[in-house]
Amino acid sequence: MDPRQLGFFFTAVMAVALLLSFFAQDSIAYLCVTVPVLIPTFLWLNYGAFGIPVLPVVAALFYLYYAMPLLLGDTLQIYKTSELVWAALSVGYFLTAASFAAWPFLGTKRHKNRPALTRGAARYARSITEQLLRNVALVEDLYRLIFVGLATGIVFNAAAAAGKLGFLGSFSGFVRACVLPLTYVACYLTGYARGVGLLRGPRWVWTCGGFLAATGMSMSGLFMVGGAMNIAAVMLGYVLGTKRLPWAAMILVFAVLSILNAGKGDVREMYWERDSQAVENASLTKIPGMMTDWFVAGISNIGSTARARNPTLLERTSLLHMVLAVQEATPRVIPYLEGETYAMLPSMLVPRFLEPDKIESQAVLNLLSVRYGRETAEDVGKTTIGWGMVAEAYANFGNFGVVAVGAMFGALCGFLMRLSATAGPTSIAMLTAITSTLTLCNLEADFSYIMVTLFQTIAGVCIFAALPRLRARRSAMARSVST
Repeated sequence: MDPRQLGFFFTAVMAVALLLSFFAQDSIAYLCVTVPVLIPTFLWLNYGAFGIPVLPVVAALFYLYYAMPLLLGDTLQIYKTSELVWAALSVGYFLTAASFAAWPFLGTKRHKNRPALTRGAARYARSITEQLLRNVALVEDLYRLIFVGLATGIVFNAAAAAGKLGFLGSFSGFVRACVLPLTYVACYLTGYARGVGLLRGPRWVWTCGGFLAATGMSMSGLFMVGGAMNIAAVMLGYVLGTKRLPWAAMILVFAVLSILNAGKGDVREMYWERDSQAVENASLTKIPGMMTDWFVAGISNIGSTARARNPTLLERTSLLHMVLAVQEATPRVIPYLEGETYAMLPSMLVPRFLEPDKIESQAVLNLLSVRYGRETAEDVGKTTIGWGMVAEAYANFGNFGVVAVGAMFGALCGFLMRLSATAGPTSIAMLTAITSTLTLCNLEADFSYIMVTLFQTIAGVCIFAALPRLRARRSAMARSVST
């Protein structure tokens, strides 16, 4: 899509989103979220569709997590109108602060609202793509990166499912932090290569099989997030390669994820042990049957009474409840944390193999869950509840903290958007922007967890991108020795 087509599409989406306010449980609360959600996309388009739309993508997810609950179900009817509006305003403050913080990174408007940097970035991206298609060595490096990334993801997740990673000890977290970005990058490159026509015939069949295997293995623990991230990476790469949205594939993915979400409760009861979240007697031979049982359970539960236990995918993605829970008790009953959760970040950044007794990565979420009575201290070892950055910020400093964290988040998104504007599709800058975008899309995480994961992701991308350069260096050394 060119910016004009994107503008028409955005106008249509904006009109539909605003019209839906007539069907919301509280129209004012709905608009307090929806209008700020639209600001990042408006700015991005107004400045010529600048770089990867990091903040617009995250803002669209904010709509699903915070505005859609006001349209679906009746779980918010226990709250007063004033409480809904106050919670929605906090979400709006976060997004508005993020938009203004990202604004300086979008450049200066010139000539029909399109910045010169954006026009140059578009030409540069096209030239890089053309060079890639003509350069046999670059294409081979692209295939090699896809193969290594998918193979690494398959092997790691297969070993994890079979319980064969115990020998890593305190290094397991470090290895996992390196493997996941490699898999995400390989999935992104798979979608991009398919979009520009580089993956065809037998190579496409083998790559598609590797992607399905890596995605299936990532969900062998009966969690959907790993597979969803792989799918998002492939689709993002395909969109950047073809410059169009794969509507049929998006509808199919949503249907499959909805089925899996509906069946996850039954399949977990079937395979999980009662006292732990480990798959009972996990082995590679059981994974195909387990995935089949998961899919069958989801199909049988859709439209049945099991829906009460397994809410729909859209109903499950709701964080407005968490903001309401925090605001209901803070500071009237529970005092502000005054930065306690953010103080955990420095210790989280230390690798576990250097500090074996460091706090767990879910420490902030567990603290909030216990503090606000959602879990006991014993329960946090079995499951983790997502709270999101808005609820965390309010629990620390109220709406002042919401605005401050929103501004920092927006500046980070703006930096990634500028970083990707003049980057080639397979450059370190582009791969960093893509994997960072996927990391920032985890809205259920807290600020410290996102920052730690982002640091690990960037480190993994740098290691991944160094592979073809290392091969080229060795080849050059071999040629110099032979001569």
